[in-house]
Amino acid sequence: MQDEREEMIEKYFRMTEEFIEGGMPYRDALELSAVTVGGLIPSKVAQAMAKFQEAIHPQSHLSQEENKDALALLSMGVLWDNEYFEPIAPDEKTDLENTLAESVYFIMKYGRESDGLEKALAANEENVGDVRARAEAIKRVLGKV
Repeated sequence: MQDEREEMIEKYFRMTEEFIEGGMPYRDALELSAVTVGGLIPSKVAQAMAKFQEAIHPQSHLSQEENKDALALLSMGVLWDNEYFEPIAPDEKTDLENTLAESVYFIMKYGRESDGLEKALAANEENVGDVRARAEAIKRVLGKV
């Protein structure tokens, strides 16, 4: 089962790279690849896109927090209500899925900036989780822009 998830995620990022190399904006490439690959990918990409929107929306509680990236990663999949909550302990299944969503979050949050790749990688380094895997995904997308 893990191998199938890894293959699906690899196919997703490979397709995203191909779309970007073909001239498509990275956000469109991320979303079109998700729909094309299917399976668990569209829901994880949608989750990351929603958390990105929440993190940048000036009226959301999350956008006003100093450590919004860490809180966004922690609260991925739930609406931020400015209250403490216990994160669900990850397992092998959710690790891959969470890393995918977290990577897309960083790509979306920092990708539009002139030095987006560097900023996304720096923000990634400052947060817990699979930093190496997220960095690879960030480079695969933003390194093509």
